[in-house]
Amino acid sequence: MTRISMKRYFCYSSVLLVLLMAFFLCRYNLCVKAASTSNINPQNAVNISVSGSNETGSATLGTEYWYSFQAPTGNVWVIARLTGSQTAGVMQIDILDEQLNVIKSSYTHTGNHIAEIVCRMEFQGVGSKDTYMPKLLEEKNYYIRISGTGTYTLNLNSYADDFYGDFDMATPLTAGAAQTVGMLERDDDIDSFYFEVPNNMNYKVTIVATKKMDTRIADDNDYTIDSNSLRVLRDNGTAEYTMSGYQIRRYFFLSGKGGTQYKISVDINNDDSQLGLWTSVSTSTGSRYITVNTLKGAKISIIVKKGSKNKKIKIKYKKKKKTKISLTQKKTTQTYTLTRNLKPGDVVIVTATKKRYKEFNYKKKCK
Repeated sequence: MTRISMKRYFCYSSVLLVLLMAFFLCRYNLCVKAASTSNINPQNAVNISVSGSNETGSATLGTEYWYSFQAPTGNVWVIARLTGSQTAGVMQIDILDEQLNVIKSSYTHTGNHIAEIVCRMEFQGVGSKDTYMPKLLEEKNYYIRISGTGTYTLNLNSYADDFYGDFDMATPLTAGAAQTVGMLERDDDIDSFYFEVPNNMNYKVTIVATKKMDTRIADDNDYTIDSNSLRVLRDNGTAEYTMSGYQIRRYFFLSGKGGTQYKISVDINNDDSQLGLWTSVSTSTGSRYITVNTLKGAKISIIVKKGSKNKKIKIKYKKKKKTKISLTQKKTTQTYTLTRNLKPGDVVIVTATKKRYKEFNYKKKCK
């Protein structure tokens, strides 16, 4: 081979090598770009599990990045955290349902910040009153959408709760049982309990907490009747609430700072000088009289329901006949007269209230 031929050979070889390198480099860039943008729409969303694993990525303005997950089962929170790093603008995270309806959104500011979306699990889909955070349906599919500019880390995790916070899922309390021990795992945690009076005794509900804590007390229709009596006003403090009245049910919704530990219990209240049975009611089947023994000046209300029918028996009061009477009882003992004798199935309901005394509730079904 001549010197000229060798020179041409090496020249052609160099050009061919450069072309091959350029070809593979372009192909590599296309693959990387395809891999990095494969989840730019819901159809190609990257499936992730609610297990605490981290997903990293780089967002470009005008492009959306999609992930999908299946909601877990049980009494848990689902928390999506977006740690963003950007020099300008914001980075946004959204959780969407299968129909791509936005459930909730959050965003990070310029710099290094964390955006968090907290969800709870919904078991029945209806009946819950605490709508302070979005609820996910068990084992349903959801999407996470990230947009903006900058690098990010996506973390999806779940945290177990010790007690439900819904009205429908409240935990029952039993008088005389050991203290129920619980904890508010997060600032947005609510734990719910209820107690139903089994007889005409007086019962005391006691809460001991390591930090200040609020308690909402509601009736069996989830109507708030008291928000002060069971508040723990200081760290390592105690609060008490006395209730009475056969089959009267009260719900207790505990809330406060995350990390608060508490104990709740119910016991018979034998101290009559301390909010004891200051009111008693006497009546029986076959009688048309209801006798109320209480403190002078107590406000009394009386309703008598007719068996299984949605009607009421009228009560004679001040030469009138009423289905409900509300008055201030001026005597310690007073008898009220019905328009007919009590029959099996009739229900007598008496409520007594007086300043500085706990509400007294009496409910009796005639047999």
